[in-house]
Amino acid sequence: MSRSAAAILFAIAMTAGCDRAPAKAEPTPAAAAEPVPPKSPPLPAAVTSLAQAEHRQKGGGAAQIWALARGRNAFVGKLEMAPGGKVPEHRDPTEEYIHILSGAGKFTIDGQSHEVGPGTTIYMPPGALVSFENGPETLVAIQVFAGPEPAAKYDAWEQVPSSP
Repeated sequence: MSRSAAAILFAIAMTAGCDRAPAKAEPTPAAAAEPVPPKSPPLPAAVTSLAQAEHRQKGGGAAQIWALARGRNAFVGKLEMAPGGKVPEHRDPTEEYIHILSGAGKFTIDGQSHEVGPGTTIYMPPGALVSFENGPETLVAIQVFAGPEPAAKYDAWEQVPSSP
């Protein structure tokens, strides 16, 4: 076999399988023997229906939240706001996401206003200055905080008793 043919075969052999992820290195016995303790024990898994979710309201129902899931690293809620409702300017310490299911309004993030409606997803970085003015229909949205701290504000809202 010529040197150039051998070089080509070597190159093919070396690049075969390059589309696969490299194999993970086995941990050394010392590393395997010292597990890293978790920061805090994990919360138990949970499956919650909307009827079971903690439900709170403010202003006699002008704004409502259902806590769908609350963990150590995130909060997910169903948010409703009455027609013409407003969220005053504020800042939250974590990322926040809103996905609008129905209704429409004007969302302002760091001085830039956006008309939003069904199907719109909004991302707010930590510390962003945000406000919202709802339109003429009830707003229904899914809200996610990338940390449970901002959702603590809902603890001050009136708890709505569960329906039997």
